[in-house]
Amino acid sequence: MKKLNRKEIRSVILEELAATGDKTSEMEQFAKSKSGKRVMKTAESIKKAGITMHEIAQDQTGTMRNTLGNVSKFVYELGNALSGMDNLDEGESVSSKLPTVQEFKNVLKELQKLEKM
Repeated sequence: MKKLNRKEIRSVILEELAATGDKTSEMEQFAKSKSGKRVMKTAESIKKAGITMHEIAQDQTGTMRNTLGNVSKFVYELGNALSGMDNLDEGESVSSKLPTVQEFKNVLKELQKLEKM
């Protein structure tokens, strides 16, 4: 029996993947790994922090209430996107679930306003 070198093994694996159509993205592979599961567990904590911040925001008044509410929403959405990286529907991606850059900029502006007051 002939021994295969690394290049030949890789070629055989790629051929099999192409033949079966069973291609998975690096994100899917990561989500299934031990490290990916740890990231998702940590992201659940981030979601809980967003919920707690929202509850705290309800006790505040005025600009602080609005700002803290928006920060809590941003934090929750971030945690939600990362915690569900193994639970995506067809055509959905982790990046599509993340808060937008504009949402981040809005939160940043609101925090800067509070610092000036």
